[in-house]
Amino acid sequence: MSFNLNNPLPSASGNYYTSPTYTDAVNDAQFVRTFGIVALVGSILIFLGGGVTIGVGLAVIGFGSSMYYRALGGTIVGLGLASLLGLGILTMLAPIVLGIGIIYKGSEILGTLSKEGKGDPDWQPTRSRAILGMALGGAAIFVSLGWIVLAVIGFIYQGSARQI
Repeated sequence: MSFNLNNPLPSASGNYYTSPTYTDAVNDAQFVRTFGIVALVGSILIFLGGGVTIGVGLAVIGFGSSMYYRALGGTIVGLGLASLLGLGILTMLAPIVLGIGIIYKGSEILGTLSKEGKGDPDWQPTRSRAILGMALGGAAIFVSLGWIVLAVIGFIYQGSARQI
């Protein structure tokens, strides 16, 4: 009696698209979705100060090995350091920078998906992740801009209250 334990399983790789740019798009879509959530939560909570902003920047740097991730993460770390050095208002810019980076990367992913891999089983989940991440990044930008407008109104009101 044989259980066919030594026979190789049939490969289902015929459905998978293995272009390097497509594979990068699939992996980057995970970044876009995950950090879209981080950007939105960070914009609502204004990243809770410079330390958290630095941590998010380091996480972005650690996510990928390309110059894109190092530049985006380095910018966020720089905003966090400036916040710790007394420029706390710059913490409000970190979710905007992250949101812009997410929307940019998401648009690259969608561009790749429009050209490649439509028969791949990961195509639709990758597209959904990219779109969700871009929407969350846009919401993060909107919320952060709202906080900035409120801060400016507060500064103007506080200045006009001193004159009275």
